Amino acid sequence: MRSNFPIFLRFYLLAMSAAFVVALLMPQRALASGASLDVPMLRIQAVAWLEQQAMIAFPGSDAQASVGDIDARLRLPACAEPRFFLPANAQLWGRGSLGVRCDAPSQWSIYLTYRNRLFGPALVATRPIAAREQPLGGDIELRQVEYIQSPDVYPRALPSNARLNRPVAAGQAIMISWLVLPSTVLAGRKVRLQSRAAAFVVTQEGTALNAAAPGELVRVKTPSGRIVQGTANQDGTVEVLP
Repeated sequence: MRSNFPIFLRFYLLAMSAAFVVALLMPQRALASGASLDVPMLRIQAVAWLEQQAMIAFPGSDAQASVGDIDARLRLPACAEPRFFLPANAQLWGRGSLGVRCDAPSQWSIYLTYRNRLFGPALVATRPIAAREQPLGGDIELRQVEYIQSPDVYPRALPSNARLNRPVAAGQAIMISWLVLPSTVLAGRKVRLQSRAAAFVVTQEGTALNAAAPGELVRVKTPSGRIVQGTANQDGTVEVLP
């Protein structure tokens, strides 16, 4: 019995060691297969996505996004690559809901509340301007403002002979809808795009996204949803480089 005790002890110690290793590995495997979503990281990713999308959509603007808290009672599996999207009619500025979808390793989707503040250049009145008055050079200046509507409704230059259809206070940013513009490209109106090649002209209809005087740049949305940029002509057409 005594001579066999060391052998028994060795087997016992080996068995205990193996059990200890298994006990260590089991929680790690369970964590790998059932890890919870890193909520703080998801919010950071959501903020970065919103800011990036806004600055791509509106070149020259700066974005400062914030995302609301996620219900602490919500328990979601970790996601290898969360995908963000905006629901129909959602905007990249102001407040709204941001969708998050996970495809692997588990499928789920949630919505986060957000506020995205956009800043950029706009024409601001340097003095009170009355309705029907034509702003002159010193009456307006280009300043950095916070956009409370789409950046596309803030002109960065006034067409010649433009007048205001409403009074504007000193320090107030001017919007395109407040202007009585000369007969050229107007925001929201149908325009004809044309691209000239060596021997032919290609034309297509689109919707102007901002007002422009002759010689100024204008963004146009085509029926397919593509947004192109061209130069406004005196006759209201938009010239696009081939």
